[in-house]
Amino acid sequence: MKKLCIPVLAIVLMACGQQSKPAQEERQDSTAAAPETVEPVDERTFVGHMAASDLKEIRLGELASQKAKSARVKTFGAEIVKERTASTLQLQEIARQEGTTLAPELSRNDQDEIASMRDRDNMDRAYIKRMVQEQKRTVQRLQRYTDSKDTAISSYVKRTLPVASARYDEAVQILEDMRKQMNNRDISHD
Repeated sequence: MKKLCIPVLAIVLMACGQQSKPAQEERQDSTAAAPETVEPVDERTFVGHMAASDLKEIRLGELASQKAKSARVKTFGAEIVKERTASTLQLQEIARQEGTTLAPELSRNDQDEIASMRDRDNMDRAYIKRMVQEQKRTVQRLQRYTDSKDTAISSYVKRTLPVASARYDEAVQILEDMRKQMNNRDISHD
C-alpha cells in the first residue's frame, strides 16, 4: 500500500503545482512590456510625456474603433479617442501657458507599433493588452503629480486621474473576459 501511495502523492503534488500553458503565457505577456515604475520627471517633461501618450492612445483607439471585431473593443477605442482628445486640449493649454509646444507627431517606434497592430489577426486582444499597459503607465505618471505645485498641472491631474484609473480597470476587465472566453473555447473543443 505504501508503495502505491508515494507515486500517487507525487503525481497529485505535481499536478497541483502546474498551470495550463495558456494561462501562464497570458499572465506573463500581459505585463511583460509594462514598466514597473515611471521615472520622475520635471513638470514640463511630464506635459510632453502625457501629450505623446495621448497621441499614441488616440491613434490606437482610432484603429480599434475601425478594425476591432468586438463591439466592446470598438466602443472602448472610441471612448479612449474622446477622452484623450480632451486631455490633449488641456495639455496644449498648459503648454501654451508655459510658452512651450507639444510634439505634433508619433515617435517612429509608436508608428511602427500601430502599423503592425493594424495587420494582426488578433488585433482586439493585442489592442486591449497594449491599453492595459498604457493605462497603467498613465495612472502611475499621473499619481506622481497629484501634489504638483503647478496649479494647471494639479488641476489636470485631478480631472484626468479618475478617468485614466477607470479606463485601466475597464481594460483589465475586458482582457480578463477575453481570457475566460478563450479558455471556454479551449474546453469546448476538447
